Amino acid sequence: MGDEAIDPEVAYEALSAGARLALLRNPEGIMPPQFIGQVMTVCGQECVAGISGGADSVPQMAVLQGPLSEYLSQCRCVLDAWWISLTPQLRAVIRCREAVPESLTLQLPKHTPWTAVSTPCSHLLVRDYLELQATGLELM
Repeated sequence: MGDEAIDPEVAYEALSAGARLALLRNPEGIMPPQFIGQVMTVCGQECVAGISGGADSVPQMAVLQGPLSEYLSQCRCVLDAWWISLTPQLRAVIRCREAVPESLTLQLPKHTPWTAVSTPCSHLLVRDYLELQATGLELM
């Protein structure tokens, strides 16, 4: 992608499911090494701050930086606040991937992340977030 600015939503959606979940799980932390090359290919080298490795090679350890990192961090703040606002019963229903019973739909905030116009997150990102919650993978 070179020097051109990336669209973080487009870049996120171009990544594999594994890379998306890993970056969403910890958008400001150290990336799993198996996804560094993919992120560099999709987002450009400037989106990866290498911690180790040579200047000409794919780093062994790296941190996401730039527009994609900022986008994921912003979305995580919105989604985490939404998740915390849910009742424990509703979170359990979502984690079990059950249909939300009508008795619980009244507890959903008016702007759930998948319907809110003001939420900056893509539908794929919200689905990935709910996947992390449903599978019990640790969200940092």
